[in-house]
Amino acid sequence: MSDVPGHAIGAGPLDHRFAPLRRLIHPGSLGIEIGPFLHPLAAKRDGYRTLIVDRYDSSTLRDKARERGVKPAEIERIEPVDFVGDASRLLELVRGEGFTGQVDWIVSCHNFEHLPDPIRFLRDCEALLTPGGSLAMIVPDKRCCFDRFQPAATLAGIIEAADEIPTPASEAWAAFRQASSSAVLDRRGRRTIAWGLAESDPEQMLMGDPRPPHARLQRQLTEGRDPDFCGHRWRFTPALFEAILFDLRILGLVGLEVDEAIPTIHGEFTVKLRAATPGELTVEEIRRRRTELCIRADDEAAVVSRAYRALEAELAAARAALARVAHAA
Repeated sequence: MSDVPGHAIGAGPLDHRFAPLRRLIHPGSLGIEIGPFLHPLAAKRDGYRTLIVDRYDSSTLRDKARERGVKPAEIERIEPVDFVGDASRLLELVRGEGFTGQVDWIVSCHNFEHLPDPIRFLRDCEALLTPGGSLAMIVPDKRCCFDRFQPAATLAGIIEAADEIPTPASEAWAAFRQASSSAVLDRRGRRTIAWGLAESDPEQMLMGDPRPPHARLQRQLTEGRDPDFCGHRWRFTPALFEAILFDLRILGLVGLEVDEAIPTIHGEFTVKLRAATPGELTVEEIRRRRTELCIRADDEAAVVSRAYRALEAELAAARAALARVAHAA
């Protein structure tokens, strides 16, 4: 299920947001969509040959939509779910339900950042895709949502997660990590958990109080209760995503590479992955590519910093002054 009530994160015209992913879907092709909830991009009712994967069945999704106050007409449009379970175990899930074939495409919107084991998900997608098939995902940009001040995902963290078995305690800690460091954008008392990149103004950021989530963590650890955490486990910017995927590929842990990356629009970016080009990279090529991606990630972080925005404002004022002088002359 998408984490975005009404797609608050990356809010924008759905056709515009989904267009890059829909370009993958050729008439008659078969594909998988992960957790579409209220906004499927390849709805069966529109004639797409789509297999839906979600952690909840259709009935539970409808109940959750009612709890959110979704209109009955929209609830009725929730897609039938074909495979109920954890997308981190995609291959095991679909094979266990008797699906033995392959698919031409796999698409997801705001799913990858939730996965307990991203490596397994990527490898499962590889196994399920036909030769030439694509995996395409819309991923929230950490600079443009409540993740703004959260630590970014790391290669080591994602590799480590592949060897971990989630427990009630680890899930409680995951929930605390998100809740204790979440931010909102405060526009004169109107607070939102997601915004556009141009609106990511540090002067309007507001952190929460860490005491309630800490108290909740203590209760959950004492009771040994699983919080059923379904929030963000990983936080990316476009360059950070590309850097981690590149590293996973050269380490031989994943056989996919970024085929196309669409920069952040409305607070989210889009990536299309295909099977990696055969052949070994030289040490120099690896070092150069990794350095380039890390520098890009630095630039991405700087764009939303207070210092950058102050310099940008000074530059705009200087240009305006020069324009006035030129006009007066």
